[in-house]
Amino acid sequence: MNMLASVPTETALEAGGHAKGVAIAVVSQNQDDAGMGRVRVRYPWHAASEESYWARMAAPMSGPNRGFYFLPEIGDEVLVAFERGDLRFPYIVGALWNGQDKAPQSNSDGKNDIRQIRTRAGHKLTFDDGAQERVQLELSDGKRLTFDDQGITLDDANGSSVVIDSKSGTVTISAAMSLSLKAPRISIEATTTMDISANGRLAARGATIELN
Repeated sequence: MNMLASVPTETALEAGGHAKGVAIAVVSQNQDDAGMGRVRVRYPWHAASEESYWARMAAPMSGPNRGFYFLPEIGDEVLVAFERGDLRFPYIVGALWNGQDKAPQSNSDGKNDIRQIRTRAGHKLTFDDGAQERVQLELSDGKRLTFDDQGITLDDANGSSVVIDSKSGTVTISAAMSLSLKAPRISIEATTTMDISANGRLAARGATIELN
């Protein structure tokens, strides 16, 4: 279907022609020196496939130094609309997956439990509404922050972790190599009992050591 209504395809972009509906495009530039978060695209269906005018990004929220900032990558497929059909005023209204660029999740079980934001580097924010509900922030190197029915877990790929067990009321800190606490003043208080043990040497040092 030819999206252009009023002028020849080969001159439509330069002359500010008009288009019906929305159009498929591919991002060709995403560095906007004006700081307006705009991109340029190329239209595969256009004969010359020339670069578009600057296209503003539609977002769920925007305002002065606030809002959703998610610029598409160069080469991403997007959906473009035009102000009053004028090709000189394009807007990016959404991004599209396709046969080559797959979605980060497949919904293979048909339950549609996963919502996810995944970046180019592989950092992920996942909302899982499945049987074991969780929200997880995960870096590409394996560091994770997980919120679930059990509590909160911060861990890394080396085996270090901080686990807050909401059901048992316990907090467990585990370090793969060593654990250090440093502050001008540190107080540790147990309302019932305190156990201190070491498989090796146990040392206490200070200008004054008081045992009561």
